[in-house]
Amino acid sequence: MAFIPTRALSALFTALFIGICSLTTLPAAWAAAEDTQQNQSEITNPTTPLISGISVIAPDSTLDAMGAELHSVYESSTKNYTKTESTVAYAALLKRASAIATQADGLLAKIKPYNTIYQNFLNILGKAPEKGDTSESPSVTAQRKALSAKQRDISERMTRLRLYQLEAQQLVDELRQHGSAIQQATLTQRFPTPLGITFWSQLVDAAGNNTGRLSRLAQESGAVLSASLKGQRALLTLGSFALSALLLTGWLFSRRGIRSLVSRVLPAGRIRAIVATVTCSILTAIIWRFSFDIAWAGISFNNNALQEDLSVLAGMIAIQIPICGFVTELGFNLLSRDEKWRIISLSDTLAKNLRLFPFWFAVALAIRGILRFIDTKSGLSSMSIQFCDALYVLSVSPLLFAVPRQLRLSTGEGKEIHSSLAPLLQTLASSVSIVCWIAVFLGYIPLAYSIITWISGMAVTTTALVLFAMLVIALGDTIFPSSAPVGSRLVQLGLPARLVDQACVVIPGIICVFLVIMGFAVATAGATFDPSQIISRIAYIFNGADTSTSGEGGFHISLDAIILCILLFILGSYAIKILTTWFRERYFPKTSLDIGAQSSILSIITYSSWILIGLTAASTLGVTMKSMTWVVSALSVGIGFGLQSIVQNFVSGIILMAERPVSIGDVVEIAGSRGVITRISVRSTNIALSDKSTLIVPNSQFITTAVRNATRSEKPGVFTTVLQLPFASDLERAMQVMIEALAASKNVDPTYPPTATITNIADGSALLTGTARANDVSSTTTIRSEALFDIWQAFQENNIPISIPNSLAPFPDK
Repeated sequence: MAFIPTRALSALFTALFIGICSLTTLPAAWAAAEDTQQNQSEITNPTTPLISGISVIAPDSTLDAMGAELHSVYESSTKNYTKTESTVAYAALLKRASAIATQADGLLAKIKPYNTIYQNFLNILGKAPEKGDTSESPSVTAQRKALSAKQRDISERMTRLRLYQLEAQQLVDELRQHGSAIQQATLTQRFPTPLGITFWSQLVDAAGNNTGRLSRLAQESGAVLSASLKGQRALLTLGSFALSALLLTGWLFSRRGIRSLVSRVLPAGRIRAIVATVTCSILTAIIWRFSFDIAWAGISFNNNALQEDLSVLAGMIAIQIPICGFVTELGFNLLSRDEKWRIISLSDTLAKNLRLFPFWFAVALAIRGILRFIDTKSGLSSMSIQFCDALYVLSVSPLLFAVPRQLRLSTGEGKEIHSSLAPLLQTLASSVSIVCWIAVFLGYIPLAYSIITWISGMAVTTTALVLFAMLVIALGDTIFPSSAPVGSRLVQLGLPARLVDQACVVIPGIICVFLVIMGFAVATAGATFDPSQIISRIAYIFNGADTSTSGEGGFHISLDAIILCILLFILGSYAIKILTTWFRERYFPKTSLDIGAQSSILSIITYSSWILIGLTAASTLGVTMKSMTWVVSALSVGIGFGLQSIVQNFVSGIILMAERPVSIGDVVEIAGSRGVITRISVRSTNIALSDKSTLIVPNSQFITTAVRNATRSEKPGVFTTVLQLPFASDLERAMQVMIEALAASKNVDPTYPPTATITNIADGSALLTGTARANDVSSTTTIRSEALFDIWQAFQENNIPISIPNSLAPFPDK
């Protein structure tokens, strides 16, 4: 009996899905029938050309419409908008100009192949016969004339499209500049302070007009709702409401099913909570938006009472609805009553105290959509708009910073992962809140409102991106490695296990980098969730600025550029540290690279990253290659006279990192000194000597002089001891004592067993050679001396004679 509601809901959802599928397939079927009839008519028509006319692809009506649209956008951009209307107006004009540029690109891509085809046909026909040549067939002449006319038509249309493309791009650049300037001017605009009489007197003076405007909007809403509930339309409206409620009811029951499915499919661990949270949050956003669209479609469908204002208001609220659903569901999962479904370690007390925070935050986001309508399309007075924005700032700013405060209050329980950051977060949040309140009371209401809305948008964006980053990392650590179910299947298909493990580290890293880029795009787009703006910002990040229409440029110093450069170097240093740590701790353990290769790769990445950061900072300051001509000339003169050795060492360092004739950890001998390489930079190499000092050698010496690399023999630190014994001695006993003495020496590597061999017999004596390895390759000489003393002492204790003269070190160390 407990499963009856679920089965009923399943049946309803199935019926709903079949109905939607049938509604979506009917137009396709009708279109297919019309295409079939059209194809049949074309088959019966023998005059249909093999190549369709260019006027079908790019007709004159389309080109005329593009030109008229460009003219309309230009005329609209020259109008004088109020500061309240300017932002939305320029954003709409920018979207229209971008659409024209995109349309021109698409049409050019379509008609270019036709130009090539007609040219090939003309090449086949050849040139027209000149005077005195044999005349050609009239049909060939007619074909050449027709093809030439079509090619001229194509060229004219392509020229026209290129002109539209250039004009649209220029409009886009100008609109972006105007939009940025207006936005900056709006942020710094000052209104009368709410603490003064002027603010309230202006608000009271505009109360009559505002009341009338709101009354008309309310009457319009009532008329729309009344019209949607009259006659047969009432059935459609109530049906849309019922369907919307049905979807929301299914959403309430879906969470338990998703968690049950995740528990069955995925292995135990944190990945279950992450996958369940991501799935539930995305599904909630989709269902909430779909439910709102269904309900609004039932009200607005063929409703004559509906006006533009109410449609715009519904559209702005519709943008916030999925975000509100995402925030609500995300908060429910992060603060779940069941601790195993929390992806972040939180105490029960903290989770309980923050449980209502996502709901109130979602309400604030919904109100933000209404405020966007008030700011742009409501028709209210400027002071009334500022009053609403100020009220929103004063109400929402304390709400946004409830999480740091609760983290600080619950740090004593010791269950939070980042509890040490709670005081810092609360201080930062309180500071921003105080700044916003002060800005409101001083009259800088647009600035305070922009700060609060930007923080709200970035809070949602950052949380979502971090959640997806956690998902891809968890999948790479638990599902796709070679020892996991999916990874083992890939290994069975023939992929190397090491390649699969490396992909599990590299692919999540690439995805995380793209998520960081997306977060930067959202941040620079004003923390809005407009897909077109976000995509344009991402394209700008990858493609760079279009300087085709810009001036020569120059070196510009401004406060924002200096601050941006400082932040660039600070954030760049942290990014380089994170990147090198990721390579060292996550990627390199999955490879077979030795320590020298790892060090070379890290050095190249570090220096390349700093070069990119420096070039980016120079670009921010307006430094171009043309403006750096005199610097390059000065460097050329300096290199020619006094910087030759520095450049030589720099190039030698790059060669050492690339070819790696020596690596970190190698035992080398250069210029009479022997030691272990501890560091290789682009200018010099550090060698640790046996006396614990460091020898700094310019890299050019490794390229221009002879270097002995003892590590290349694969026996670093190995030394030998040679003793001369009388031939009548117990050589077997002497060999055993030598091995035991070498093994007992305190600085001899125990993992490398010592050996003793008879290397020569001459003049009644035998040469006994012992071999061992030092545990510190930089102190081989000192350890060999200690081992010789231990052997001499052992021979004295065992009464083993040594011939005179004796040779203690006839052979060089290996």
